[in-house]
Amino acid sequence: MKFRAPIAWSQLSHGRIKLLLAIAGVLFADVLMWMQLGFLDAMFESATFVPQRVSADLVMIHPQSQALFRMTQFSQRALHRVPAHPQVESIQAGYVGICDWRNPWTQRDRQIFVYGFEPFRVPMDVPGLAEGWGQLRNPDVCLFDKKSRIEFGDVPKALAEGREVQAELNRRKMHVVGLVEIGASFAVDGNLMTTDTNFLRTFPERKSGWIDFGLIRLKPGADIVKVQKELQATVGKEVSLLTRQEFVDFEKAYWQKNAPIGFIFTMGTAIGFLVGFVVVYQILHTDVANHLPQYATLKAIGFTDGFLWRIVLQESFILAILGYLPSVLFAFGMYKVAADATHLPLKLTAFRAVLILLMTVTMCFFSGSVAVRKLRSADPADVF
Repeated sequence: MKFRAPIAWSQLSHGRIKLLLAIAGVLFADVLMWMQLGFLDAMFESATFVPQRVSADLVMIHPQSQALFRMTQFSQRALHRVPAHPQVESIQAGYVGICDWRNPWTQRDRQIFVYGFEPFRVPMDVPGLAEGWGQLRNPDVCLFDKKSRIEFGDVPKALAEGREVQAELNRRKMHVVGLVEIGASFAVDGNLMTTDTNFLRTFPERKSGWIDFGLIRLKPGADIVKVQKELQATVGKEVSLLTRQEFVDFEKAYWQKNAPIGFIFTMGTAIGFLVGFVVVYQILHTDVANHLPQYATLKAIGFTDGFLWRIVLQESFILAILGYLPSVLFAFGMYKVAADATHLPLKLTAFRAVLILLMTVTMCFFSGSVAVRKLRSADPADVF
C-alpha cells in the first residue's frame, strides 16, 4: 500500500514535458473558471450594492420595473398613502436616471447614473454619504462616486487638492461638493448622488410627482412581513412592496435570468471545466496506453483492476493539485488588473477557492475514471 503514490508520481514525472503540459492544461482551465466565477460574483455584488444598503424596511416599486437602472415610474401619491399605517415611521421618495456627464478636463461626454432623494434623511448606508448629505441642500450640487471609472475625470484628486470641480449634467452646471463610494457595475460606469430638487433640475423632462421607488421605514419592533401585507392591501396592485432582501433578490434576478451576461459567465465556467477534463483525459489516456504492458504484468502477478484504477486516480489528484496551486496566484494577479481597469469588486474569496478546488479535483477524477477504462484491455496473456 505504501508504494502506490510513488508509482503514480513516477509515471507522471517520467516525461517532464508531458507533465508540464498537463499542469498547464489544468492551470488554464482553473484560471478560466476563476475569472468567469469572479466576474459572475462581481456582477451580482455590484448590482446589489445599493439595494443592500438602502435605509428602509420596505421598498415601493412599480410592478413592471425590471432592475434599478430600468425602473418604471409611478405616482408619488401611492407612497403618501403609506404613513396612515400606525407602524410606519417615515417615507422617502427616490429617483434614478442616466444623464450625460461632461468631463471638466477633456470636455467629453459620458453617461453617468444619478440618484436623487428627498433631503430630510440620509437614504442609504454608503461611505461618505452621511458626511456630505447636508451639503446637498444647496442648489446644483452633488456627491461624486470616487469608484467611478477614470473616464469621468480624476475628481477625487481634484477635491483632495482643494480645487473646485464643476461639470455639466445634461448641459446644466453642477458642483461636486463631496465623495461617496458606490462603485461601477455592468450597467453603469459611475454614479452621482443628489437631492430630488437637483435631480429634477437635471432631468427637466421628468414629470413632477412621479418617482422611481419609495423607501419606507417602520417603527422599532414592527412586524415587517405583517405590515408589508397590510400596506400592500391598502395600495393595491398599482405598486409592489418589497422587503429589503426582496429588493436585493429583485435586482439579482434580473442579472441572473433576464440579462444574457449571467448565462455567458456560467457557460464560460462550464467550458473551463470541459477544457480541463479533455486535457487531463488525453494525458491520462496516453499514459495508460503507453504503459499497458506494465499494467498487464501487474495484473499477471496478482494485482487487481481496482489497484490499477487507484493508481490512475492518484495521478488525477496529483495533476489537480499541481494545476490548482499556481492558478490561485494567477487569479490573484488577474483579479487585481481587472479590478483596477473596471472598478468592479473582483476579489478572492475562501468560498470560491474551495469551490474551484473541488471542481478541479472532480474534473481530474472524472477524466481519470474515463481514461482508466483502457486498463480493461490490459490482458496478461498479451505480455507472454
